[in-house]
Amino acid sequence: MEIHRSIVEEFRKLPFSNGIDLALEQTTLEGMILIVTALMVEARPIRDHLGLSALGSEPFPVFCGEQATLVVSGTGSLKSSAATAWAMARFPDIRAAVNVGFAGAPLAISPLYRWHLIHSVRDQSSGRLYIPDILVQHGFPEANLLTCGQAVRDESGLNGLVDMEGSGFYEAARQFLSPDRIALLKWVSDHLGGKLDMDALDQPYREAMGPLAEFLHNWAPLEKARESESSPAILETVKTRLRLSQTQEKFLDKWVRGYLSRGGEESRLMEVLPEKALTAKRENNRYFEILKDVLKG
Repeated sequence: MEIHRSIVEEFRKLPFSNGIDLALEQTTLEGMILIVTALMVEARPIRDHLGLSALGSEPFPVFCGEQATLVVSGTGSLKSSAATAWAMARFPDIRAAVNVGFAGAPLAISPLYRWHLIHSVRDQSSGRLYIPDILVQHGFPEANLLTCGQAVRDESGLNGLVDMEGSGFYEAARQFLSPDRIALLKWVSDHLGGKLDMDALDQPYREAMGPLAEFLHNWAPLEKARESESSPAILETVKTRLRLSQTQEKFLDKWVRGYLSRGGEESRLMEVLPEKALTAKRENNRYFEILKDVLKG
């Protein structure tokens, strides 16, 4: 099954897509949560704890299981963006995404080796602020996150955690998911004092997998419950008016649910739909693009 060309074109338009080959062959997996880490040292304990298996011949390291798909992006906001967008298009069954990994923090903000659920992400270079919707119960302290283009060694003026991937991950995930289905969990690895000793971090990080796994376990039933709900009536109307591929229907389902959760009006969607079912492929694609612009606007 091919990913619909419009999804590929959307990926190509993103500023972080240069040099990334978005394969048109789609793989359907049972995993419903996408986990994105920057480094293999962050990914291995997650892979081992969740019992994930490697999926070969991909542009990024990928590990898959029944409930989760883990992708290792590489360091930096652009790489995290590219990997997240690629994964969301490659695996359309994903219904939630979480960015997991190390972060620095001043001692006054957090002791070492503690998880924090991020409630705001600010990109240092652009100044943009992103706010995930935290609607699930959890036992983590919450924190702000500042995403920077290079390692930070001066804690002056910081009021939260610091990383190099969070804003890029969130911006890419938001292209596909509503804010309540996006999360960032950061583990404080250092107090901004110098180069990280990865060997020394390995054991305490592995010992911290329990709370992460519990969060993912509690998140998955929530997403399954949402997927088991009857489709919104407007979604069924769209399907009768447009001839959609299976992949288009999967993305449309995500977009419609996200649009309605943000308070979008069904009447606005009815305004842009054709009055009767279409048969011409070109017209179907044209209306699909119009509808996508409304749903994601």
